[in-house]
Amino acid sequence: GHNYFRSANPYRLNSYAGFGEAYYQVLPEVKLTAGLGWTDDNKTFWDIPSWAFLEGGGYPVESIVNQQWKEWTGRFVADWTPKLDFTDQTLIYASYSRGYKGGGANPPRPAVDITGDQGTVAHPATFAPEFIDAYELGTKDTLLDGAVTMNGDVFYYDYKGYQISQIVDRTSINLNFDAKVSGAELESTWEPLPGLRFNFAGGYETSSVDKGQSAIDLIDRTAGN
Repeated sequence: GHNYFRSANPYRLNSYAGFGEAYYQVLPEVKLTAGLGWTDDNKTFWDIPSWAFLEGGGYPVESIVNQQWKEWTGRFVADWTPKLDFTDQTLIYASYSRGYKGGGANPPRPAVDITGDQGTVAHPATFAPEFIDAYELGTKDTLLDGAVTMNGDVFYYDYKGYQISQIVDRTSINLNFDAKVSGAELESTWEPLPGLRFNFAGGYETSSVDKGQSAIDLIDRTAGN
């Protein structure tokens, strides 16, 4: 006498990866680091629409989606440890790294349309991989015979295909957006006496989604109307 609702998103993922790093001491005060990685992702996704089980029915597979990505990632870092008169020890570094996260397939629409005349929300069949190019410039310093430490950095992240999730039609779908994040951080400690330490840490961050992209705000579907 009961119906049972089911939402299933089965998939199989086989992922292979390798990574290596090399270091080169260019000068006594300058060291370079280079890393390179390779990832091979294979994903199989079974499209099963969400619906209520009916007597004599079942949960059929609408289609099978096979996906594969082969991507290179890596990083490069330059470390400089200059001898400065006003610090005990200083490290200045600059880095670039590229990251990757595989994409996938979105669940299909429900088998039964319950939206009536209000229209429907498109379900993208798949979503793309996510990539990030990350840049960072910073310094780490020790002063006053170790009584003071001061670290700071600035950073910039450039995302391509940043993945976000939305709950649509009783299931979760993923979308891709381009985004940018930038900011700065500062942390310091001061120990004027043994056992007495002052700490300070702060940061600033700003982020934006590239122009021309949009998604439905499911909390305010009618945009106030």
